[in-house]
Amino acid sequence: MYVYNHTGVRGYEILNTVGRESSEIFAKLNGTPRNEKWVPPRVCRERPSRREGFRPSDSPYRIDHVLVFRRSAVDALRDMLDAHGEMLPVEDAEGVELYAYNPRALEALDQEQTDGSRDASGRISLVNCHVFFPSVVAGVDIFRQARQRYAPIFFSDRFLQRWKQAKLKGLDFKMVWDSDLPPDQQPNQWLAKPVKL
Repeated sequence: MYVYNHTGVRGYEILNTVGRESSEIFAKLNGTPRNEKWVPPRVCRERPSRREGFRPSDSPYRIDHVLVFRRSAVDALRDMLDAHGEMLPVEDAEGVELYAYNPRALEALDQEQTDGSRDASGRISLVNCHVFFPSVVAGVDIFRQARQRYAPIFFSDRFLQRWKQAKLKGLDFKMVWDSDLPPDQQPNQWLAKPVKL
C-alpha cells in the first residue's frame, strides 16, 4: 500500500483568497463537518509568476494544504470525494465553479516511528518521513492527519488511478509512504519526486 501527498504543477493557475475572512474560513478546514455553517470564501485564480503559464487546473493549487476542485474533477471523482469528506462551494471572482474539499481527519500517523521535528510535548510537528498505521489508512482514498493545523492531504493509489483515468490536470503527486518498507527506509517527503501518471 502506498500513500501520496500533492503539489501544484508549474504553468497552471494557483488560487489565492480575497480578503482576510476568506483565509480564516479555509484555515478552519480540519476534517470537522462544516456544511451547515459554511460561508463560501472568495478566491481568485492567478498566474503563479510572470514567467509561468496560466493554464486552467482541475484543482487550482493553494500552499496551505487546502484542496479545491473545479466541477470537472468533482464530476470525475464524486464517489470518492463523498465517501471521504465534504465538498463546499467557493466563490470565484470570475464565476468559475469551484469547491473546497474538507477530507476526513484520521489519527493515522505513527508518532513513534515517524521521522521529523517534535514539539515540546514530543508530538511530530514537521514530518520528514511518514509512517502510517496500515489498519487506519487501509481502504481510505483521501484523508488528512487529525489535530494538526494545515495538515497535508494524503491520497491512495486508487485516487491517483482515477485522477489519471479522468485525464485531470494541475496536480502532481509524491509517494510519502510505502507499507512494505521499514520506518528507516521511508521516502523523505522533501526529496521525493513526483510519480509519473
